[in-house]
Amino acid sequence: MLKIKELEDLYPSYKQDGFDNKWLNFEGLLDYFSKISIEKKEIGKSFLGNSIYKISVGKGSKRILIWSQMHGNESTGTRSMFDVLNFLNSKHIIAEQILHEITIDFIPMLNPDGANVNTRRNAIGIDPNRDFLAQQSLEIKILLQQVESENYITLFNLHDQRTIFNVGETAEPATLSFLAPSYNIEEEMNDVRQHTMGIIQAMNTELQKVIPGKIGRYTSEFYPMATGDNFTKMGYPCILFEAGHYPNDYQRNVTRKYNALAIITGLYTISMSRKLDFSEYELIPKNGSKFLDVIIRNIKIKNGLKESLVDIGIYYEDIYYKDTNKVAEKGSITEIGDLRKFFGHLDLDAKGEIFNNESGSLPMLNQIATFTVGEYNFINGRIHY
Repeated sequence: MLKIKELEDLYPSYKQDGFDNKWLNFEGLLDYFSKISIEKKEIGKSFLGNSIYKISVGKGSKRILIWSQMHGNESTGTRSMFDVLNFLNSKHIIAEQILHEITIDFIPMLNPDGANVNTRRNAIGIDPNRDFLAQQSLEIKILLQQVESENYITLFNLHDQRTIFNVGETAEPATLSFLAPSYNIEEEMNDVRQHTMGIIQAMNTELQKVIPGKIGRYTSEFYPMATGDNFTKMGYPCILFEAGHYPNDYQRNVTRKYNALAIITGLYTISMSRKLDFSEYELIPKNGSKFLDVIIRNIKIKNGLKESLVDIGIYYEDIYYKDTNKVAEKGSITEIGDLRKFFGHLDLDAKGEIFNNESGSLPMLNQIATFTVGEYNFINGRIHY
């Protein structure tokens, strides 16, 4: 029996050291391979000639494919994958059960060119997750060739989602979200989607024991060019994993842990060879989009005798700087006005502090780089203590 709290307690023993930074490029992947003893196979090369690898573990007759960093700037799945591989090598009874029943193929970093410059797109600007029909990106061709080369019974598609997402109508961040993609515009049900929903329901049931209230469900709107939708249409149960925000975890290491636990739970569920209940899948709350990284409420903007009391909302974005080959977080003001319907990961009340806007031009507020609210100092939009 899966005991997820026990697996959570054991996590430090199988967490892969050295990968706590959210930005993971191709050099970082090669560094991972240098740290561990694991067999890998090159299954293709990116547009810029970087290798795309597959790692295979297990000896079971059921075959699963898991890939990550289809979007190069979404590394949580890859780092979780490192942890899962360590767990599977741990001799734990759950790991032994999974490896006995399943053969798992991992593709870490499907889009190494995008990873190198921290973008979701590939080297020629294509979003591989929207290129299934045209197949003009080498990455999607390599993925499709791999899927068609084996008799996979389930696919795990690992992504990251932005910090804006909340669970349903609550003020809980969507730390993890899942989706059983649709195969047509009507979002109809068939055996393939029901199987996917059943795995997601099983993962949600377990994960609620360790991150209650922080799991959402992505919209099932059909995207004709999307990878998961088309694999579902082809008859492959495909689960979309979306790793999101956990409080005060901007490097996504807490999220990474729960993402790893989700993958392990999904694999264990598949290994147990039972008909899966999906009746409560749609009870998982849908994602909302009501979060901002920082909300500062009740700032007084003054120009002469005129004044307005507003809220401002700040969103953080990871920016790649080519000259230093580094990624840095930058904050920008994206919302101004009445933000009472939004939540802030950091929510401050300025209590009428005055921001002097001498130009009289409100959009100038968007350009401010440095300001202070109470004990919080904002430099380039990012909090410095």
